[in-house]
Amino acid sequence: MKKILISIFLVIQFISIIGCQQKKGKASLITTQNNNPKIDSLFKAHYLQNLFHGGVVITQKGKTLYENYLGVADRSWNILIKKDVKFDIASVNKSMIAALVLKAVEEGKLRLDDKLVDLLSGFSYEGSFHSEITLHHMLSHSSGLPNYNNIDKKLRKNNFLTFKRLRFTNESYINFISKIKPVSKPDHQFYYSNFAYHLISIILEQTYKKPFGKILQEKLTLPLGLKNTISESKNEVVISQIAKAYNYQEETGKWHQNLFMDLSLGRRIFSTASDLNRWGQVMDNPGWLTKESLNLMKQNQQKEINKKYSYGYGWVVFDGENKSEMGNLEISQPYIIHGGSTEGYKAMLININNGKYVISFLSNIGNKTQEMQLAQKIVNILIKK
Repeated sequence: MKKILISIFLVIQFISIIGCQQKKGKASLITTQNNNPKIDSLFKAHYLQNLFHGGVVITQKGKTLYENYLGVADRSWNILIKKDVKFDIASVNKSMIAALVLKAVEEGKLRLDDKLVDLLSGFSYEGSFHSEITLHHMLSHSSGLPNYNNIDKKLRKNNFLTFKRLRFTNESYINFISKIKPVSKPDHQFYYSNFAYHLISIILEQTYKKPFGKILQEKLTLPLGLKNTISESKNEVVISQIAKAYNYQEETGKWHQNLFMDLSLGRRIFSTASDLNRWGQVMDNPGWLTKESLNLMKQNQQKEINKKYSYGYGWVVFDGENKSEMGNLEISQPYIIHGGSTEGYKAMLININNGKYVISFLSNIGNKTQEMQLAQKIVNILIKK
């Protein structure tokens, strides 16, 4: 009875909100395609409860099953989220960074067994890196390189705000990471390292002698037609049509915008749910990358290291044989998955059973959007247990 009353309340609230929005000449829900009423009900309920503001695209064998854009991109000006509004995709960018490395390998510019110390030979740094760390180790999180939690305690305060305002150059960032104690020797354990991928982005810039954003554009977004996917590393540049990032503070009962994003740190990528879904479909379509390269991205590179984690290159891998403590959707079908969370942004990209379903969603209400729980609910609707 309680569940029925809650459902009735949500429906009434939804109708009321839509009515008010229509009177103002605006709509906060823009369903562009809906071939699954249960998915639609899920996202509208999450929107009404302030658990999701963003974009979502779900495809089935390449055809759009559901696409919707809900909520507010900029609360100061009441700018609504639309199809071409960009979000920070956070750690989902690792799949794109890994793919760019494999593209460079195909072009003969890099090798997966290249040593980190050799790749950084053009830089000077005060610390050191283990001599056996390779690109393979860095891509698969088996390098032993540190992560945010390994930096000095003072720099971890206020959600790493001081650290993220250091405005690193490539050389100063390499120097900074070189002085942090490694977690382990390479090939000894799975340890998720954002710093490893940050170094990879610098290596790509050194390889191509171009800014990361230019490499991304020339090598990935233009060839694949991802018109709303960009990377910008200069804080002075204003990115157009971007959703502001927010977190909700229970103490104040208000939304608080993240007012600072250091674009120079980690080569952040901004995209839309539509572009992200198309990127997920690329994983099953050799052409831009070879079949061999795609297989390397999607196969478990941790098999001989740690049975608790299954990671390829830029993807958490569930192949039927291996499971992982990260990204477990508790389904029998094979899939690859990666989520992301940074300063008010949440991102999720899932490819189930070689493209049978591709799920992408991006949100700008940080701590309110529980991305793994939402992904689990979507999958439970699509794939009946």
